[in-house]
Amino acid sequence: MTKPETIDRHQCHGKDKEEKYKDQTALDYWWGLRELAADFDINNYETSSGGELPQKLQDEIAYIQLLHYTVEVKLAGAFYQIEQMERLFGSPLGEGSSLDLRVFEAKEAFDAVNEDMYQACCAIANQIFKLLNRQHFTPIKVDQRKPLAMSPSELRYWLKMNRHPRFKSFSNMLNDCDNQLDIRHHATHYGAVPVYANAQTGVLYLQKHFGIGDMLTKYDIVRHMKSGGKMETLVEASRPRLKNLCFHINKIYKHLYSNNILESYMEDNNLRFKDTYKPYWLQK
Repeated sequence: MTKPETIDRHQCHGKDKEEKYKDQTALDYWWGLRELAADFDINNYETSSGGELPQKLQDEIAYIQLLHYTVEVKLAGAFYQIEQMERLFGSPLGEGSSLDLRVFEAKEAFDAVNEDMYQACCAIANQIFKLLNRQHFTPIKVDQRKPLAMSPSELRYWLKMNRHPRFKSFSNMLNDCDNQLDIRHHATHYGAVPVYANAQTGVLYLQKHFGIGDMLTKYDIVRHMKSGGKMETLVEASRPRLKNLCFHINKIYKHLYSNNILESYMEDNNLRFKDTYKPYWLQK
């Protein structure tokens, strides 16, 4: 199938929640792979001989579809949580308002941003595995009787142990994604990310240029501020990390799209699209 080198995401159309955040996530090649793959809808696939897909392949394609949607939905969900924080911080902390409740609600939204980002990374790691895995590869640390739960680090390990030719390229791109998850990793390994709440405005801050393990308690934050250390709001800390993550995930999807990973998967599994489906670039 002839396909364009660049994707116009506005030529692709999805559900309302996908459309709302389409320009914030800017996942052009997520949309491109979705379009190329016939939405990973098993009703658009058949075997190379024109027959019905065996149940195992139906299940696998359905799982890849779920993973594909999870990436976009989780990134959109992270933008939604940032909007929640902005609404909280934009409302006055007047008489009758609870600073304790404001701190709780904002921190929950902040945690949700970072957890959504991590779940998007896990979803794309599993999707890459499903598109690259072949019977001759060794299922490192995997029980063949069970579905695979693969984190980005586990995917890198699997690629390395199998001497996969795409190990270096995917490893570098996944590392770029991982660099945006420092807040999530700190919370996971140390228990919490310490923040400072302005008692008058209810706006929450953390250290600028956040470093994993730098600060463990609110007293570390106070000492940091007293020594003239720079601070930023939770929104200011979250938005650039999320935008950078979207940028790097889009690079992964561009790699999948441009290097014919889906086409290779379909060929090795004796799959083809039904004549009833065409991507947007062939509909004119």
